[in-house]
Amino acid sequence: MLALKDVTIETRQPILNNFSFNFQLQKTYGLIAPNGSGKTTLFRSIMQLIPSTKGMYTIDKKPISTQLKRVFYFETSNWFDGNLSGWDYLLFVKSLWKSSVDVQKLVQDWQMSEYVKLPIKKYSLGMKQRLLIALYEVSDAKYLLMDEITNGLDEKNREKVFSKIRQLVDSGKMILISSHYKEDLETVCDYELFLENNTMVVKEV
Repeated sequence: MLALKDVTIETRQPILNNFSFNFQLQKTYGLIAPNGSGKTTLFRSIMQLIPSTKGMYTIDKKPISTQLKRVFYFETSNWFDGNLSGWDYLLFVKSLWKSSVDVQKLVQDWQMSEYVKLPIKKYSLGMKQRLLIALYEVSDAKYLLMDEITNGLDEKNREKVFSKIRQLVDSGKMILISSHYKEDLETVCDYELFLENNTMVVKEV
């Protein structure tokens, strides 16, 4: 269980005020908020990339700072080093997260065989997004934080992502996925979290 207790986040402006919630395995949570309201800031705070003003994040009652290998978060394809290949990233994540996932199978599943060993600077946005999703799979982490994961994907691949999310959750994972489009998440989520005006409202779907 990923637990947030009395979390308050402020950057240049207030983002979230005194929020507590328990994220359970085998559940999908949709974080819905307008652009600029703090979705990414919340993800960064969970991952200890920025401090929260107050509050605590734990996994199974242990500080999340000691449990980060049980979580996977890759904020955006803009994080990729264009001189490296998708293959480099897949092998790196597999090694660092000590995963047993078959990388070659993932490459075939996401139809990356023709380009995965090329430098990422040659990739289109859609190619980068498929690689990004494959990194979540290859990590095999129990807790997956996905920030606007369907950006740049065509309808066919968006549907494939949502199908994959269902499979991952059924296999025992927890997924927190953000979007500013409510309709994107309604069919895949067990809970919807609405962030606006520093307040989080949770609704069971």
